[in-house]
Amino acid sequence: MRQMTALIKPASSACNLRCSYCFYCDEADAREKNQNSFMSCETAENIISKMFDFCGENSTLTFMFQGGEPLLAGIDFFRNFIETAEKLKTDGSRIYYSLQTNGTLIDEKFCKLFKENDFLVGVSIDGDKPLHDKNRSDSFDKAMHGIELLRSHNVSFNILSVITSHTDAKKLYDFYMANNFRDVQPIYCLDSLSGDKANYSIDAKQLARFKKRLFNLWFAEVSKGNHFYVRDFDNLLSLMTKGVAEQCGASGRCNAQLVVEADGTCYPCDFYCLDKFECLNINQADINDILNCDGLKKFFEFDEPKNSLCATCHVKTLCGGGCKRYRSLYNQLSGYCPQMDFILHAVEKLRNVR
Repeated sequence: MRQMTALIKPASSACNLRCSYCFYCDEADAREKNQNSFMSCETAENIISKMFDFCGENSTLTFMFQGGEPLLAGIDFFRNFIETAEKLKTDGSRIYYSLQTNGTLIDEKFCKLFKENDFLVGVSIDGDKPLHDKNRSDSFDKAMHGIELLRSHNVSFNILSVITSHTDAKKLYDFYMANNFRDVQPIYCLDSLSGDKANYSIDAKQLARFKKRLFNLWFAEVSKGNHFYVRDFDNLLSLMTKGVAEQCGASGRCNAQLVVEADGTCYPCDFYCLDKFECLNINQADINDILNCDGLKKFFEFDEPKNSLCATCHVKTLCGGGCKRYRSLYNQLSGYCPQMDFILHAVEKLRNVR
């Protein structure tokens, strides 16, 4: 029995918002090949069939749809994908679906499809209206309406918030509580691949300050016995209690993802969908070839320097140096690591809930 996940880009980097800080648009712009198209039914079928061929019977396959804005692919794409997956599913196998969206294109038809097929939908909401609209094209009202529709159809969803220099931890927490958002994932804003700074760029001190303040609020809430899942903090707790985390970057060890662009081109990681790490094309190669290709080998050989403090860090086992895409932020200040700052702050309290 095998488990496998594909992160699928049915609309490539196309988006009806194209937010100013979008890391995937930055990656797409850096590639020589223009992949700004929509995924064909043939490519979708090749993803499904080749994953089942590789995994065999009694397998668990997860299909995660991201973008850009995946809903731009249209509801017929998703209906066809689901029908094809059911047709090709091997004996005893299970299929899970998730989707990440800006929420503005959610309608009754999409909600019905999500509910019928047990989708987990991640909706991007950065906080209250002034904060959210600062970088997301005045989309707050439409996104919140999309969430109302999800709730009215009892669709499972969580919240993803991009954390910038403008984000206040207490205001964000209050926003979550006011809207009963109890399953959230902070995503720390990345600088562009060029390294250029923007007014929304978060620095090392701001990162640690935000994480410590939100952690204190999270800890107070869960200490009351209330459910409040914050991916960062729950991953840290899992590392402390089990030695593993579901998020690869939480332990500083890369796992091979199968990211499939609209034209079928594969990449090893959502943060590194770049020409030098291209991993063949699902329309011409099988999964075994993709997992053993030069692009994947280059990705694992490539590394970013870890913070010099890692050599003597007492909490390195709870971080492993962190995700390599974020290490330029961790290395921003000599003699200081925001991850160490945060983890040392959090670890004593977390020991009390083990």
